[in-house]
Amino acid sequence: MKKAAAIVLLLLCFAAPRAEASVFTRAEMDEVSCSALKLQLFYYYLAPDREQKILDYTFKCRGRDMRLKMPQWMIDSVQVMATKPAWRDPEEGEISEAALWQASVSILYEFMEISRKTFPPDQGGASIAPALLVKEYSDMRIRFQMSLDRLYRARLNDSMDGRGRGILATFSLILKQMESIADAISSSDSKAYAEAVTASSVLAQDAFFQVFEPPRKYEPPKQASRAQELAAVAATVIGVILVFAAVRLFFMLNEKETEKMTADYMGRVNKWTDDFSRQFMTVKVHYMVFIPAGFFALLGLLTFNLLLFFMLSAFGMYVGMKTPGMVLRSLKQSRGKKIDTQLMDGLILLSNCLRSGLDVVQGFEMVSKDLMPPISDEFGLVIKNYQLGMPFEKALGVMEERVESKMLSYMIRAIVLQRQMGGNLTKVFERIVVDIREESKLEEKTKAMTAQQKIQSIVVGIMPWIMVGVMFMFQPDTMIKFYGSPLGMFVFVGCAIWIGIGMKVVSSLGKIRV
Repeated sequence: MKKAAAIVLLLLCFAAPRAEASVFTRAEMDEVSCSALKLQLFYYYLAPDREQKILDYTFKCRGRDMRLKMPQWMIDSVQVMATKPAWRDPEEGEISEAALWQASVSILYEFMEISRKTFPPDQGGASIAPALLVKEYSDMRIRFQMSLDRLYRARLNDSMDGRGRGILATFSLILKQMESIADAISSSDSKAYAEAVTASSVLAQDAFFQVFEPPRKYEPPKQASRAQELAAVAATVIGVILVFAAVRLFFMLNEKETEKMTADYMGRVNKWTDDFSRQFMTVKVHYMVFIPAGFFALLGLLTFNLLLFFMLSAFGMYVGMKTPGMVLRSLKQSRGKKIDTQLMDGLILLSNCLRSGLDVVQGFEMVSKDLMPPISDEFGLVIKNYQLGMPFEKALGVMEERVESKMLSYMIRAIVLQRQMGGNLTKVFERIVVDIREESKLEEKTKAMTAQQKIQSIVVGIMPWIMVGVMFMFQPDTMIKFYGSPLGMFVFVGCAIWIGIGMKVVSSLGKIRV
């Protein structure tokens, strides 16, 4: 029995160190040990009465010899820092600038030494469980926070020849890791504890090595002189003039192609003008073409970038050439919807005229006189064409081409068939009136059902350009530099294509085919 108890006790003795040793890996323990050595060296760097061997010191870190020479600026500055009062404490009295830094560094060194107590004995530790060091860690965190607060309140950001700001920022990160250590111990998370201690040691070494690096200071960008700015503007203006001269020369050398393009453009303008006049509108089509083109060209000039100028000018010409067609389609659709809303009254009036003994032509005259535009204008134009000698069926066909209305097309076809083959046109008109009422109800219902998809397609198409515009407002130089590069142009074109595809897909989800 005694032998069994001795075996169990022996197993427990061997198992306990192994459990504690598993808190840190070998690499993590080397990191903490190196950090303690460097913090000790940092503390002696700040001491005015340091030993000579500190100036050129060799020590082992991660199993390798490391040699560090104390920076010359620190040799020259520590004496001044040791005699310069930076803080006054009611109990300690005047505290020098060097002593304030030494206090924080010494606390960090103690922190590393406490963490090393959790190492196994063969690594210089005592295999103490982290949970038994809660009070030590708590006191250490409070002391370090107080020392850090002193450094901030003493306004030592520019201390150490400008390196103080970076070291203070690193110390603040170490304080956050100390809070993480307390949370890891309270939750018995050994992995989180080891990670927090290791992170603190890495940050402490970063703070130490900032002593050997040049100070990080803000240098404002160099402003160009007035002469340089004027020269840049003059060069830009000359470049734009040369571009226009080159374009002019190109068209002069290709006179036949230019004439062909001009004739094609004038043909399109005449067609658009005629189409607008058929919608009872007089429009200067040249303005609709050149205003978008001029706007985008001016926008390209304001960027002072040749590639962006060409891209925006080409895009403006494309938009200008598409604008009359888009406006015309929009007007025809809008006019067709207005006629649809009046068509039911027109059909009822036509039906009453037919019942009273009048023919279709006289019924059209009644509609043109009694109803409001636009249906009165369309029916009146049919009567005028008929009076000028055009066959009534052809006049109706011209109106069908001019107006985008499905119900109006039904009415025209019914009238044409009745005039060719006979039939009761009054009954046909009554049936069309019923169809118009039912279709109006169905259309309102479908609009309500597909409103979300339409809004989504609008948002998908507009929001990216709004965000790009906002970024241009806040960072114009950066945005122009990026979008003026080949990569930026490729990204811009690719995004425009994909936005168009997205709008098309989302809008198609809201289309109902019957």
